[in-house]
Amino acid sequence: MPAKAATLVVNPAAGGLLDGAVTPEGLAARLTAAGFAVELLSGPPGEIRQRVERARDLPADLVVVAGGDGTINAAAQVLAGSGKILGLIPRGTLNHLSKDLGIPQDLDGAVEALSTGVVREIDIGDVNGHLFLCSSVIGFASRLGGQRERWRGRLHPWRWLRLIVRIAQTLYRDPTLEVGFSGTTRPALRTRYLVVAVGLYEEAPGQLFARSHLDSGEFGVYAVRRPTFGRLARIMLAALMGRWRQAPDLIASEAGTLTVTSSRPRLRVMNDGEAALLDVPLRYSLRAQALRVLGPRIDDVDSGGAADPAPNPDQTRLERA
Repeated sequence: MPAKAATLVVNPAAGGLLDGAVTPEGLAARLTAAGFAVELLSGPPGEIRQRVERARDLPADLVVVAGGDGTINAAAQVLAGSGKILGLIPRGTLNHLSKDLGIPQDLDGAVEALSTGVVREIDIGDVNGHLFLCSSVIGFASRLGGQRERWRGRLHPWRWLRLIVRIAQTLYRDPTLEVGFSGTTRPALRTRYLVVAVGLYEEAPGQLFARSHLDSGEFGVYAVRRPTFGRLARIMLAALMGRWRQAPDLIASEAGTLTVTSSRPRLRVMNDGEAALLDVPLRYSLRAQALRVLGPRIDDVDSGGAADPAPNPDQTRLERA
């Protein structure tokens, strides 16, 4: 039986690869052992996009990317709409998308999911031309994410504590946001902290920021009107208990498009863990089923996982080269 062709792009600076225990060559060897004909594109972390662009132009339909949510986001910006299939080997800190797809977080499980998985088409969010697969965050969490990137590899409990205390002291400094919903009579929402998710978050004990439907064609919009450290802590506790919809301080809604304005000319936005300054107004829209990804077969995902229980009818196994 012929091997399945795949191009492998690895971010050597991803959190799960920093210790050097797993190398790009080692990942390529694991894929080869699983029955793939692999072409490894090596290079420095700052050239991930260029390597994905090269992979897009190669014959293999499958582009496997090893890294965290930011790396996956960079790959999606290149592969969306190209017809190529994105395969994931989660090696980051949070790995939101791979968890939502039901991909195992260990290397052996992730490689097995690539070998036996099916192709799915998922939605992508767009804010002012910047794409995101999981969430776009405005407010204190965007500062937290930016600091985490600057301290990558040098984080320890005391430093985390200092950062959290500093953010708690400056919550009131975040600008007020006015969120308008297009095509509806819904009144504008005012907040200092906003999360726009591609799809809706699930409500289940122990599941934080988990989504089951990645092709719903809707954003989940979550806000706290007057965020304080106490209110945010109560919301997080309610989420861990699987009862966040009942949290009085949280506003949750759905939208297809929305616009965010502010008195500031630019806002810090964190898309899939990567922070950027974007010009106001921020215009959010969805690109429905714009990205092809490879994930476990739905009936292979544990019932407690977050994979979509209703796959697209045209899901197909990855074609062999």
